[in-house]
Amino acid sequence: MIWYAFYITLFVVVMFGIGFYHFRKTTSADEYLIAGWNVGPVKIVLTVIATWAGASIFIGSVGLGYEFGMSGYVRFALPATVFSLILAVLFAKKLRRTRLYTVPDIFDERLGKPAGVIPALLSAGLYAAPVTAMQIVALGAMFNILFDMPMGWGLVLAWAIIYGYTMLGGLPSVIITDSIQTVVLVIGLVIMGIATWNFAGGMAEITPAVPDGHLSLIGDDPMGTLIFAMTIGPFYLIWQSSWQRIYAARTERVALWGNVVGMVFAGTLIAIIPVFIGMAARSFVPAEGLQPDSVFYIVLQDILPPYLGGILAMALMAALVSGGDSFLLQGTANLTRDLYQRYLRPEASQEQLLRISRWGVTLIGLVALLIAFFITDIVGIYTYTLKWTAIALVLPFLAVMFWRRTTRFGVIASMVLGPAVTIGWEVAGNPFGLTEIVPGYLAAAAALIFGSLFTDHAPGEQVRAIWRDGLARRSDEARPDQTVPAR
Repeated sequence: MIWYAFYITLFVVVMFGIGFYHFRKTTSADEYLIAGWNVGPVKIVLTVIATWAGASIFIGSVGLGYEFGMSGYVRFALPATVFSLILAVLFAKKLRRTRLYTVPDIFDERLGKPAGVIPALLSAGLYAAPVTAMQIVALGAMFNILFDMPMGWGLVLAWAIIYGYTMLGGLPSVIITDSIQTVVLVIGLVIMGIATWNFAGGMAEITPAVPDGHLSLIGDDPMGTLIFAMTIGPFYLIWQSSWQRIYAARTERVALWGNVVGMVFAGTLIAIIPVFIGMAARSFVPAEGLQPDSVFYIVLQDILPPYLGGILAMALMAALVSGGDSFLLQGTANLTRDLYQRYLRPEASQEQLLRISRWGVTLIGLVALLIAFFITDIVGIYTYTLKWTAIALVLPFLAVMFWRRTTRFGVIASMVLGPAVTIGWEVAGNPFGLTEIVPGYLAAAAALIFGSLFTDHAPGEQVRAIWRDGLARRSDEARPDQTVPAR
């Protein structure tokens, strides 16, 4: 226990030291939320890696490896990597050129108010708060298991660490600590991977011990693997944490290559090792009555001496804090930029927006803490938030990027109808054996296409396909009552 306490205390002290430094140094919302659009290539790579490795990777991927074997990688990390790379390769330069802040910004700038309201509410409420809660639950569980701390107090302590550090420093401190956390993450994962593999007896002992299909990339349920992958993957085209790293980059080139390198590294080494750990653990951790989310903690306690286990605990904490601070800032940017500044106080100064941003961190953090007391299934919660958000936003995003005929009505109709059909189809028990994402995407596409074809461009729209025509900053070129043509 002493080793665990030493490593965790050391990590918290360093992290809060950086947070206090940036608390004194940060004077504007632009710095706090987007690091002044001035982050260099190495820091972009490291913060991309650290942001990827939250509870879904450390806890969820170990559980997927335990439950499904190698197909756990194909179900989650592989589609997430592929779609993240599509985002970086096709859109990073175009997005960085806009010098915006958030995903809803694109809709508000291209389509005018209130096109960004639904994306902002989805991003802050449906994604940022619940996924921050996932990090709180995972960190609270670690305190509970390692120190026998009551789970309720573990959740409160986890929240205090994630919230306090994020509130102080914003994105500048997050990016610096992400650089440190990435090193800790890689060291911790490699140690745990080697130790688990050796403890399990290597491939010769693992092969006969795991269920049929665990060594196959598609598993014993190929269709289930494909459906899960296509439920997860498209979300990463509109994952605001990736967009913030693209916007924050110093140049368009840094936005492209920093994200590509970071995502490739995260999607291979960082994402594969936890799956192997979970699969290897299947040979010595009994499956009966076991929650897959608990496998990581069992392995941590059972096979590593405390002086090495402490490094792993610090690595897990680094992953969870890194994920939590990114998601808190995501929701805060939505509240500050997409709702408060656009709709309540367009004339707000940078100092006022900075204060609102810190209050936004507080609000999202408290909601996340409340949700944390009710979460029992990390992977399940994450799957639902990704599925509903993707069905609402992916097709509208592609439309404003590539289709000049897209109208405000069509986009809003798609954002509403797609998730509504998805939820309704699932509640009805998936009629005809058809998974809910298929009718959900079809409904979203129909609403988008027909809603755009049968309605005119509204006042305030920029009639552009952003990928080809670029985007005028509304504050510079467009009045609210003016439709802006392509240049």
